[in-house]
Amino acid sequence: MAKALRFMLWAVGGFIVLCVIARLLLFESWVLPDYETEPFLATSIEPSLSGGDTVLVLTRGTPGFGDLVRCPDPEDAGRWIIGRIAGEEGDTVEVSGRSLQVNNKRYNASDACTEPYFYVKHPDSGTELEMQCARIDMGSGWHYRGTARKHKKLNNKRKQVGTGMVFLLSDNRDLHDDSRDFGTLPAESCKERIVFRLWGADGFGDSKRRFTVIR
Repeated sequence: MAKALRFMLWAVGGFIVLCVIARLLLFESWVLPDYETEPFLATSIEPSLSGGDTVLVLTRGTPGFGDLVRCPDPEDAGRWIIGRIAGEEGDTVEVSGRSLQVNNKRYNASDACTEPYFYVKHPDSGTELEMQCARIDMGSGWHYRGTARKHKKLNNKRKQVGTGMVFLLSDNRDLHDDSRDFGTLPAESCKERIVFRLWGADGFGDSKRRFTVIR
């Protein structure tokens, strides 16, 4: 019994050490700006994330098509932007409202979310808007997409992604802060991938936003 207990203690201790090493070498924890400080960013990341979430950012590796990444804001060196890689070097990306087409392949909704509607504040007016949530299969995985329930079709955005660049797309397709606003970004500046939410703005007690894999 004592031998088994010592083994368990060593195993738990080893696991803790490995977690600490991984935290130091591979991950960075980050509290996302909330609506009050950066309303455009906070609105654009819904429904996958929300302003005030505490997340883990994977700082190693090379993100690819469909991954959610953190990049320096090209218009403000002191800020970050969050977007999903929807186009890589040489790709032709076309966005028309909620519709995405990359190299003539459409990425449409495959299913509705478990909770098909959610609410956000408009980043300009603060008016509460009802949004629709859908699941999108993209790259090697899937993610959630938000669109305005009362959708107004926007002009097409078609872009050929240049050498060494990526095209970012917000998960909130209608209230976005992405390459439709500021253009493509250097791929080298978008190496950090958001992979896990530790908890939401309301803290550890909010079970719906606790320990969530970010796709």
